[in-house]
Amino acid sequence: MKPFRQYNAVSFGVLVIGFGCSLASGATTEKAQDDGIQQELLQWNRETLTTDYEQRGNHNPKWDESAKRALENFAKVRGGARPTGKYVSIIAEATKAAVTNGCDDPMIKYLYARFVIQNEKHTGLEHAQLYASVADAMEHGHRPPVRKFYAALRASEAFDLGSASAIESIHHWRDEAKRFLTEVVNDKTTPGKEVAEAWTQLVDSAARSKDEWHDIYLSLEPAVFKNWTKEPEIYLLKGRYYTDYAWEARGSGYADSVTSKGWTLYTKRLEVAEDALTKAWELNPLDERIARAMMTVELGQGQGRARMEQWFERAMALNTNYYDACWAKLYYLEPKWYGSHEAMLEFAAECLNSKKWGGRVTYVVVDTHEEIAKTLGPEARKSYWKRAEVWADIHAAFEKFFRLNPQDSSYHHNYALYACRAEAWDELNKQIGLLGPVNYDYFGGKERFDEMVRLAKEHSTKEHSP
Repeated sequence: MKPFRQYNAVSFGVLVIGFGCSLASGATTEKAQDDGIQQELLQWNRETLTTDYEQRGNHNPKWDESAKRALENFAKVRGGARPTGKYVSIIAEATKAAVTNGCDDPMIKYLYARFVIQNEKHTGLEHAQLYASVADAMEHGHRPPVRKFYAALRASEAFDLGSASAIESIHHWRDEAKRFLTEVVNDKTTPGKEVAEAWTQLVDSAARSKDEWHDIYLSLEPAVFKNWTKEPEIYLLKGRYYTDYAWEARGSGYADSVTSKGWTLYTKRLEVAEDALTKAWELNPLDERIARAMMTVELGQGQGRARMEQWFERAMALNTNYYDACWAKLYYLEPKWYGSHEAMLEFAAECLNSKKWGGRVTYVVVDTHEEIAKTLGPEARKSYWKRAEVWADIHAAFEKFFRLNPQDSSYHHNYALYACRAEAWDELNKQIGLLGPVNYDYFGGKERFDEMVRLAKEHSTKEHSP
């Protein structure tokens, strides 16, 4: 029953290229200059990238120019440069040129792993081993702690969590990342935004391991809030952490299963989360993520729908394509919380018909019917997807979704699956032709996919025969 969704795009199947800087952050109150670059961040990153390379890097005339070009543009990305894609292309091109000419500098190899190898043929293990070799070289070299931190973090993330043999490597590099981040946090010259971003990424990386998750957050909290009291993203992380911490105390059962101690901890931790998010909002009322996080605090405190709506409206005013805020409202409107199926359907219609909201917001219609269907028994669920009014909603939602997001071709898998459930054979045949490389696992395996294709063709032939 835990309601908090991580702030990422995994649920959409979208690849987000991380740089160690928050590309999804809300607007900032700091002064921005050319291309959105924040000069303090740019200067600090230049010192820990380009200047550091000039002083400690592995030099050679064959690659020096390309290496410096890659590092300078990476510093701009870290400094908030927009549009990001332009700089990423330059980084990838320059990094590849440097490595092709023999550059073995650890920071350049890090950029190679980050921006080049992802687009080349390699196994996941090869990618992980490259990150590990970079992290090892960084660890034994005199490079800035923040660069050692990101090398260790990426190494911990690259190994397959499902592989028993990789668990030791994951924990080793995560521990190293924490060690280097402690150095970063204790250096008061580090920009607060860098501290917030690094700490957030490390906390999120440990989300599946509760002991590590708590340790990484709680062990660093005192030093962070001693040295940085005016960085909104740090308070946002605190609000997120204590919100999840509150739900952990409550447990996942129904209200009558929660102990008195659980309720006490739940209440206190939500109060801490509320205070932190209130401070974050005071420091930066232009970050939609803060408003979104407040919606989950309201879910737990239950002070009233008007309060949820206030934060929802603030989030959507800042980002009209904010799917995650819409999902949070839909969850709030579920019968097990403060709404009903009727309220959910009403909101789904608003998402479908809105002329202001775009992006993936229309997918809330699909989510709504999915959540309602989950409350039904197996046979009733099968019948539900075949209902004319349900298919009409699903069909309209996907049609608008693809008008707004033609690049998201992976969603043809979703459309095909719902068409199959609805026995909308013509649409299913159309979507099968648009799938591209098929993710058989999504359909339950190749055998089930082949059966779906067979049924679609069979029914289409019958329907169109003279």
